[in-house]
Amino acid sequence: MSIDDYLDLLNYAIAINDEQWQADLLDRLKNYKDLAEEQKQVDSVRELWSRFDHINFMLLQLFDKLRDHEDAEDSDQWKTQIWELKMERITVAKQIQERYIKIR
Repeated sequence: MSIDDYLDLLNYAIAINDEQWQADLLDRLKNYKDLAEEQKQVDSVRELWSRFDHINFMLLQLFDKLRDHEDAEDSDQWKTQIWELKMERITVAKQIQERYIKIR
């Protein structure tokens, strides 16, 4: 949630005289910077997982091409692309692992 959302909720909590909710929202606002940083890390991990999934999808397509057209002229190029994607997948996997270690 954005800081504006928290402020809107705080105004509503004041309007209905819910002191416990007000205190909770004030605590969250005090820790908002930490929450925002943690959310950035979570979003970063999601982006990395999305990239990892996309690499796997591209690898599957290339493997299908190789299986169906093994003797094609482009097969060497596909094998090179597969190798590059595997290397990229290793890099992304390491980045994911590093982020999970920092989050926990």
